[in-house]
Amino acid sequence: MIEDAPAPGKYLNALAVRCTPELVGNAVVHVRHLDEVTWKLWDDFDRHCKKRFNNSDAQAPYSIATTVLSVISGGYVHFDPGRRAPFLASLNPIDDALLRRVITLTYHLALGQDVGTIDLTAPPELAKRIADTTEHKYLLSDHLQPARNSQPTAPGWLFRTVAWELAERISSQPWSISEHRAITLRPDSTGGLVAFDDPWQNEQGGRYALSRTALKLKTVPNIHDPVLMLSSRVTRISSSLVFSKTALAEQPGRGRPLLEVSLTGRGGARTINRLALQALGRLEMDYSILRTIDERSRREQKLLADAKEKKESVRFPRGHPGQVWPILPKSYSFPIGTGTGMHHLRLLHRHFTNVFADTAAPLEIREVRMSMPHRPTDAENISKQEYLRRKQERADHPEPKTLGPIRARGSLFPTPESITASIETAGFAKLRVVCLWYRDDTRLRMLDTFCKNFDLDPKGLDPHDGKEFALYGDHITAVFHHAEDFLKPGPAGNRTAALAATGASLLSQDGVLVGAWCETEIPAAADIADGSEASIDDVDAKPQTKKILAERGVPSQYLRGNDDKGVIKPKAKDHPAEMALLDLYRSLGIIDDRIANALRPEKAGYPVDRIAHVGIYVRQQNRRKGEFGQPKVIITASALVPPQDDGEAWTMLGWSSIRPDWQPYRTAQPAFHASAYPEGTGDKKNYRQRWDDAAETVERALADLADELDGTPYVVTVDSLASRRMWDGLQNMHLGGSPEKANSRYWLPGSTLARDERPHGIIRINIDDEEVLQPVGTTYIAKGKDSEPVEKETARTLYKVTTDFSTPVWILCNVPRAFDGDGAGRLGSKYTRWDAKPSVSSEKKEERRKGEMPQNWYSMTASEIYPLACADGVSLEALAITTAKLCHQAQFWDGRSRFPVPLHAAKQMDLDHPQYRRTTAPDEKVSTEPGAEDLLVEGGKGQDEQLA
Repeated sequence: MIEDAPAPGKYLNALAVRCTPELVGNAVVHVRHLDEVTWKLWDDFDRHCKKRFNNSDAQAPYSIATTVLSVISGGYVHFDPGRRAPFLASLNPIDDALLRRVITLTYHLALGQDVGTIDLTAPPELAKRIADTTEHKYLLSDHLQPARNSQPTAPGWLFRTVAWELAERISSQPWSISEHRAITLRPDSTGGLVAFDDPWQNEQGGRYALSRTALKLKTVPNIHDPVLMLSSRVTRISSSLVFSKTALAEQPGRGRPLLEVSLTGRGGARTINRLALQALGRLEMDYSILRTIDERSRREQKLLADAKEKKESVRFPRGHPGQVWPILPKSYSFPIGTGTGMHHLRLLHRHFTNVFADTAAPLEIREVRMSMPHRPTDAENISKQEYLRRKQERADHPEPKTLGPIRARGSLFPTPESITASIETAGFAKLRVVCLWYRDDTRLRMLDTFCKNFDLDPKGLDPHDGKEFALYGDHITAVFHHAEDFLKPGPAGNRTAALAATGASLLSQDGVLVGAWCETEIPAAADIADGSEASIDDVDAKPQTKKILAERGVPSQYLRGNDDKGVIKPKAKDHPAEMALLDLYRSLGIIDDRIANALRPEKAGYPVDRIAHVGIYVRQQNRRKGEFGQPKVIITASALVPPQDDGEAWTMLGWSSIRPDWQPYRTAQPAFHASAYPEGTGDKKNYRQRWDDAAETVERALADLADELDGTPYVVTVDSLASRRMWDGLQNMHLGGSPEKANSRYWLPGSTLARDERPHGIIRINIDDEEVLQPVGTTYIAKGKDSEPVEKETARTLYKVTTDFSTPVWILCNVPRAFDGDGAGRLGSKYTRWDAKPSVSSEKKEERRKGEMPQNWYSMTASEIYPLACADGVSLEALAITTAKLCHQAQFWDGRSRFPVPLHAAKQMDLDHPQYRRTTAPDEKVSTEPGAEDLLVEGGKGQDEQLA
């Protein structure tokens, strides 16, 4: 609720409230703070574990102690033995003697001693020190007193424990979701909520999912209270335990939270940590729920073994999960869709407000007065008078459909004139698109896309291979080359010679800018030669050919020609082909007039159209199996540069940490793609040193950019998750602080440069749904005293958070295209999944209906925009509005992008790298859950390998 009669305007409602002393009331937790000596003993224990397992990544298994203590103490335990402020926290007190025995068992079991030989009367020094550490009983409210003009000062343990008691209070009242139905929420050991007694089920029965709500304590820039954020998701339940990594378990006894437990072991043999079972058995405690998990795992492993021996399909038993609910990895297909829907979140917001009443203090988030740029594909802007005239014209016409829609939409493609202006500004007279293909169907799709893009008559247009033809006079042309040997999946072979054999002229020279549009496909097992030890990656032609083209400085983009159903033949609009051509324009660095339109200032004020807009994207490579050394950091950047003279177009520069030179984007991206990602080295640099090195790389890049821009001011946009590792000045806890107190070598991007070389502003954008507040709707307050507030279900505009001190933070609300697009159905906008409509089969088309439970239900998302001024006269609101506009107006797309154009372009450089999918940590991309369909278990491969 908004206190003291809010001023007229539109306000955003969100699942976020201030975590104040009044909200937590009399809640208490019990905490032991481990001192330096104790931490060093734990560090010694950790080193012993690494040595025993001969693995530098191994850790001391504190999860043994956490699992045992959770079972013994009722469920709420958090153990953090890390270097920074280590602690052990629990909702209920833990007996010193019992704790000493638990740590003793953890210590010796981890180091390989048999449980029966462990002498509990002779604890190691580590166990004695942890158990002898004073257990403090803390009133949470005492640690939530706000400090004036300061970020929250609440200790780390409070962020981990505050949700425990709040979840208990939320679950104490039934959650009303309709006039006739209420849902019982039950707390879990993480401090979340689960609709455990009201699972969702698929239409055919036997498959289940749960509504889970997370309560997370976060900080928001310049709000002196921590902010409690709620989010809700669909947790799908696996029919097998042995392939799951976590499970929910119902503990015996009343009043205990559901226990979330981690499962150990390889895929196909996962179970509860057996060392925790042994510890509980030695302590003679009731651990029946853990035994239940272990017994189920043993049964399933036997099923797998029997199926393997008989070379038969394995199917796990279906039915209500009972006490143990294995959580399904998110990448598997499932007959219950993802997402809870918007109405679910609005009802959750109402329930939270009802439970906490006047103690819940929401943030004030008010709409900003601004106008989003009109995108080419937006409905035409016309006056009301013209709208009525067209409406009447259609009413009077015998065939109104022939007149088209009342408010027509434009084309997503840039106009030929704007493409020409961009290439001429880049110093070229002509653009040539070289189309490399090997299926005639794909060639025709490319040709059809050209016809629609450039308004050409497709009749009789069938250019010969190798013959250049006009798309827009002499300014834009295309040429087709059959390139089967170059493009088809298979061993690398001599693709370079195959490319040369096509005769394609690919170099940008003599005033001609060249880009390559290529056919591709995802290889299958059949593409691997018999007897070959090659993997699917080894026969994937796309990364191989992309690198060859990049080595020649050729920007490229790919169009998939077939899928698992065969050759792709679009029945209507060929969206993939259109997006491929548009992304080729992006790779060519083409900037059309839509960017200039988006960067037009709101009013006379800060000239955002006269400064360069830079995006810096940072990603740490995840080390894959078999790789050694420290993980490497990849940095890419792009810069939108304003025209120097009237009539010229905006231009875009690119840069990468592998090829650290600012170049036109069209050459920077191929230069980056032609170079391999750096390999891990044996250096011993710690976390801080690695990220300081990355920040230093950015510092040099900005110094070079300042020289390149030659006096043109610039602002830098960075992703919040990466930037917090590199620059302490962008962390919430350090906002408004002093660089002298920083742990990082650099306070802000460009902070060590000469004053005239520094960025004029830094924009930090956060799109992580786990950290950004969840919008649920809006409330409009009119000026009239007697006017009632008007509630709206969605929000798409920019909102400003009223902060307690210093500069504001802005929230850009987004409605997913899948929710609001043509034929989307807006599932979840009026009711929850508990009232999902079943499918209807009928001979009459108008009576048929898809079932709603299997479909994905969407909710709003939000982006947090936090600008910092680094020079005099910079308007923070202008920077926030510009960032929102550059998200709303994507470079070449009819929807919004989560990142603004320059940061999105920098990210795409990395995503398009030929090695990207080989060096990033692979997700489990499987289409079918193990045991859910006919799945032949063959010998010689582990289950994870077989199913991936």
